[in-house]
Amino acid sequence: MRLEAVTAELRPRSDWEAIDLGLALVRRDFWSLSSIWLLGMSPMLLPAIWLLPEHPVWFCLVFWWWIPVASRLVLFKLSRRLFGDDPSKREVLREFPKAISRRFLFRMFWARLSPWRPLTMPVEDLEGLKGKAYSARCRVLMRRGDSSVILLAMWRLFLSFWMAVTILFTVALFIPDGSGQGWSESITLWLQGEKVVPPTSLSIMVIGSICCALGLVDIFSIGAGFGIYVNHRTWIEGWDVELAFRRLGNRLLGITSLLVFGLMGSLVMPADAANGAEVIEEVLDHEDFEVHKETIRTPKWDWLENWSSGSGSSSGSGGGSGVGGGLLEGLAVILKVGLIGGLLVLLAWLIYRYRHVFSRGSGGGGRIAKPQAKVVMGMAVAPESLPEDVSDTALRLWNEGQRHEAMSLLYRASISWMINQGGLEIAESDTESDCLRRAGQAEVRHLSYFDGLTRRWMSLAYAREAPSESDWERLCREWPFSERRVK
Repeated sequence: MRLEAVTAELRPRSDWEAIDLGLALVRRDFWSLSSIWLLGMSPMLLPAIWLLPEHPVWFCLVFWWWIPVASRLVLFKLSRRLFGDDPSKREVLREFPKAISRRFLFRMFWARLSPWRPLTMPVEDLEGLKGKAYSARCRVLMRRGDSSVILLAMWRLFLSFWMAVTILFTVALFIPDGSGQGWSESITLWLQGEKVVPPTSLSIMVIGSICCALGLVDIFSIGAGFGIYVNHRTWIEGWDVELAFRRLGNRLLGITSLLVFGLMGSLVMPADAANGAEVIEEVLDHEDFEVHKETIRTPKWDWLENWSSGSGSSSGSGGGSGVGGGLLEGLAVILKVGLIGGLLVLLAWLIYRYRHVFSRGSGGGGRIAKPQAKVVMGMAVAPESLPEDVSDTALRLWNEGQRHEAMSLLYRASISWMINQGGLEIAESDTESDCLRRAGQAEVRHLSYFDGLTRRWMSLAYAREAPSESDWERLCREWPFSERRVK
């Protein structure tokens, strides 16, 4: 397998993109693939036509049963063409006996009804695996969404039926008038539930349409399954990455050769290069190449130097005081740093351990005041946005014909009272139903009134159904969220 000779773009695709790739490969070589497919069917077709001319149903079953042999030849051609190799007729004929004999009993009996056949056939034919290795490889390939393979099998079944009916009716359009009278009578009697022997020509047409449909669908389904197989191996084995590295290596091959030749040329010494070492020594002896060193002592280790120098002296009280002073000073610094670090660690642990206290408040356990919503559903509910006497103002607006504004004022004033006086937590994004649900959960006062007001507000706002005059006047007079009422 030569990845650099591949004739399609190798990249990770979705399963449906992979199916499109396989269908494109079939369309590119459709006629050659069709001839190869007929070659694979010839060992069955010739004896069946001779032995089963009067049994079209058995002929159709044998035709369907032999299809995997022809599918293997199609897969052989597709795989070689994908990797830049066009097999000759001799190579196809050499592969023909292998397509029949390779695991004949398993493929033609046990696995004949498998819906995963378009995906598992490349594992068996192209990789040559069998037994446990074959099963493990199939599980790995089907791990990436075998649902697409199942849908492909359902597509094959539906398309075969649809194409067979289409071919049959298309041929029927070209039959001269009066020639198909026997066909019509047989179909009518069969639809009425009577046993009838159809004319031979009708049976041949039906079976021929089915066989043509099965052949066309099988060629394209093998291509679709091969596309899924190539895509799964690209995902698993990184074919696109390997191909990119190979192309990069080919591009760098010429540059590497030039570098090697240049390096070899630079190693060829001139005739007067014998004195090169002496010239280098003269250059390095120049004062410009003199190495300067500078030692800097850090102050934090002065006490250690004093202590070591004091311990080295054997006489004098000054030496003893130096030892004691430097050592105590160092110990004091260590203890100070350790104490401060320990306190910081302890403080951080206490804050983390009792972090719930800070979230709920300190002292008597009071809750932290949350910011109150000023606007709910696009309506201003801040106390400063409301008139002093809400019910009187709402009643006046109603009498002036501004019914929507009046109901809106009464409703948002109720929301404002529940937020500011009732302590109800209402978010700016809450809807009417959310406000009513929050009020019910908190069991606020005057819940029944708020429920009725909410329903009437929603009927007016969304259904354009205003309450009656008496109902509206009752809402204003019974508005419980203010000491001032309409008398």
